[in-house]
Amino acid sequence: MFNRTLEGHLPDESFFLFGPRQVGKSTLLGKTQTVFAIDLLDPAIQQSYSKDPDLLARQLLAQKKTGMVLIDEIQRVPKLLDVIHGLMEKNPGFKFAMSGSSARKLRHGAANLLGGRALYRTLYPLTLQEMEKHFSLEKVLHFGSLPKIYTNLIEGKLELAQDLLRSYVITYIKEEIKAEALVRNLQGFQNFLDIAAAQFAEQVNFSDLGRQCAVAYATVREYYSILEDTLIGFLLYPYLKSERKRMSHAPKFYFFDNGVLRAISGTLKDPANPIEKGRLFEQWVVQEVSRLNAYYQKDWKLSFWRTSHGAEVDLLLEHGGKIVCAIECKFKKSLSRGDLSGVFAFQEEHPDVPVYVAAPIEVAEKIGDALILPPKQLFDKLLTIGR
Repeated sequence: MFNRTLEGHLPDESFFLFGPRQVGKSTLLGKTQTVFAIDLLDPAIQQSYSKDPDLLARQLLAQKKTGMVLIDEIQRVPKLLDVIHGLMEKNPGFKFAMSGSSARKLRHGAANLLGGRALYRTLYPLTLQEMEKHFSLEKVLHFGSLPKIYTNLIEGKLELAQDLLRSYVITYIKEEIKAEALVRNLQGFQNFLDIAAAQFAEQVNFSDLGRQCAVAYATVREYYSILEDTLIGFLLYPYLKSERKRMSHAPKFYFFDNGVLRAISGTLKDPANPIEKGRLFEQWVVQEVSRLNAYYQKDWKLSFWRTSHGAEVDLLLEHGGKIVCAIECKFKKSLSRGDLSGVFAFQEEHPDVPVYVAAPIEVAEKIGDALILPPKQLFDKLLTIGR
């Protein structure tokens, strides 16, 4: 139903394909021609390779031909990477396509990440570009764009889509966090997750959040690190010329999918109010730009702009040490100059930087030097930057 951007563009060399659960990694890799495949989500298969990682080498060397080897959920048996490393050095005819929903266990377990011999790709929920005629802003804002969820929405199965989103969160807590022993205080993490979900797209006050969760400042930082490593979202830092100063200022946190966020918040059945819709729209635009950045290898550094007086622009794209454009998100069909005070404040400081305003409109408009664009037109325009 959906044509994925990465389809037909995956490397011919060995690569990792990371992505949150249920974004379609297995489906995408299943279209790759392989000589051997294992699925580590299967408990029996996982146990076999956990007990005897060298089993993989014996099986592959018994093959009559070399080629691409598919390994799903590689983080479940990190020791396999040592075996894969050896095979790549001694038998270069074997290439490996390895999927995973978390790099944390690999990285923190000091797993062999193949010393740069494997490329990295990331798969995300569906983009506007991938949904094409099936795109609905209302659906995306309220329920996100995980392929299975979105397919059910298209088919009119709203309650099933909501059930699947609730199950997603339960599975994440049970299998990604509890089973992998990523935190000692599971209840504290769940409390944190609830509060983090309520504060999405806002600057994070780590100390205040720690007090609310009754955990230490350092623990809150670690919890956010877990969310990033398990691909549930990412921190966006403010724009400052000094990288050191940038990292010392309060970032914002964006979840990877609006539906998963609303499942965490327990608001799937509640219509979003205008303020929440504005934040969901901002989060979705930031998600989309981040995905395009990865898929098309634009190498933009993303940040937001905020002054000490509170003037703000939601997203800056930097490349080569220069700001290439600024993006403000406004969930309003009719805008006036008064809605764009942050934009005009930014333009006073950076008069040569193009500024785009994403809004749920059908036809582009202009207010001052700010170009107001429908989302699709904005994303298409961004892809022309640097051509």
